[in-house]
Amino acid sequence: MTTEILLTNDDGIDAVGLRALADTLSRDHDVTVVAPATNQSGVGGARSWWETTVDYTETDRGYAVEGTPADCVAVADVALGLDPDVVVSGCNHGPNIGAHILGQSGTVGAAMEASFLGTPAIAVSLYDRGNLPVPPTLDNGDFAVAGEVVADLLGRTDDGRLPFGADVLNVNVPAADDESAADPTYRLTEPARGFDVIEFRPGEEGPDDENVPEGWEFGERRGEMGMELRDRFWREFLRGDVPDDPGSDRRAAVEGEVSISPLSSSRAVAGDRAGERVESARGAETGAD
Repeated sequence: MTTEILLTNDDGIDAVGLRALADTLSRDHDVTVVAPATNQSGVGGARSWWETTVDYTETDRGYAVEGTPADCVAVADVALGLDPDVVVSGCNHGPNIGAHILGQSGTVGAAMEASFLGTPAIAVSLYDRGNLPVPPTLDNGDFAVAGEVVADLLGRTDDGRLPFGADVLNVNVPAADDESAADPTYRLTEPARGFDVIEFRPGEEGPDDENVPEGWEFGERRGEMGMELRDRFWREFLRGDVPDDPGSDRRAAVEGEVSISPLSSSRAVAGDRAGERVESARGAETGAD
């Protein structure tokens, strides 16, 4: 069955990962590309508002939008009048793993925007266990497994619904040259929650620098003063050692698996208590109903 796919990303319309997915998915589905004109990595779910004009141009690669990944989804919906069955965001040049990354990732941001607008979405990202967070060079072949995984997940949709009861699937896939890629294992995961925020002082040796791969020394590229917001995972990943449990997305990636994190766009936790009235502190003091 042919699926109408809106394909976007945060690395920009010229990114190799976007082109690789477009080539793969176009074999069996109708794909429309609406992607940022320039790299928008790290903008999360930011949208342009009020007096900001979001320009877009039709090119031989799709529609290039002068805006964020979330803008691209909105432009496709409102300006272009597209009504896709699913939005695919990616393939990102580097992983999007860990709970704190979800709000920072433009790849995930576009998928969440689609879900808010009523369309299921798959965010897909590439990891290379030897080169993190972003491999220095990439070609179309590096994304072969990513294309196969997305096609497989699309085949598992049922009546317009994603598998695993998700509004959004956040998927991280090994590079095609990874030894695990020949027959990748899928693992359902939760975004790992560990995150370090570490203060540094100029001239001081950073903690735990022993056995850190070259290029990942503490405070590299820092200014004279400031704070480094360091995610402990990257170094642990490069060492092949993370403390997370087997259900985390980071553990799955370390083990060379395809990590699939089903996400809810509501992010709500109230559950059965939703709608319940909660007494305020003032009400408790006065005995008010």
